[in-house]
Amino acid sequence: MRPARLDHQFFDNEPRSQLGALLLRKGLLTNEELDQALEEREQGELLGEALVRLRICFEADIARVLGEQAQVDFADIDVTSVDRRAVQLLRKRDAVRMHAIPVRLHPDDTVSVAVADPTDETLLPQLKLALGGREVRLLVTTPSALRAAWSTAYN
Repeated sequence: MRPARLDHQFFDNEPRSQLGALLLRKGLLTNEELDQALEEREQGELLGEALVRLRICFEADIARVLGEQAQVDFADIDVTSVDRRAVQLLRKRDAVRMHAIPVRLHPDDTVSVAVADPTDETLLPQLKLALGGREVRLLVTTPSALRAAWSTAYN
């Protein structure tokens, strides 16, 4: 057994809490599990992806915490229907590239878009541009729900 790292408090002073610190505070993982995920993360793999791959956390828990971090709501698009009119606003290749799917076109012409990572600060401007300048309301969902929605909505 390896000794626990002592630097988990490092994240407490960050202006935007990091995923690991949030999951620790919520009791969704232990310091030892966080250490394991950090040590066993594959090249280019995000912490949340490693936690799910290692079966330490559930995908929906990671998505909900990411949503909380970015102050956006969680959308279970496995259960909630996706508006066909909204989907038609974004080409599949753009949706896959941005890890997003439009789920609702609102009467005021804004579009609710479910994304896998709402903390990506480059995403909102890309979505606005791809959606013809429409205002975007971000939602967060799980990567597996996104993949299922793409195969259903774009076929």
